[in-house]
Amino acid sequence: KRTLRRDLEDENGNFMVRKHTIDVPPGTNRSYRVTADALGRWAYHCHLLYHMEMGMFREVRVEE
Repeated sequence: KRTLRRDLEDENGNFMVRKHTIDVPPGTNRSYRVTADALGRWAYHCHLLYHMEMGMFREVRVEE
């Protein structure tokens, strides 16, 4: 059986656009799939400024 990503998908695996953030408690990991439909450089980050300053910020590049 497939694991449901409650924050991002409905029971059929369809993406739900209700939010763009997911909770990642300390010491845990999250896995997810991304459909990239726009080329470019995108920020991938924690929404807390202090956390971003401590390294929870990365760049995602979508290229052909």
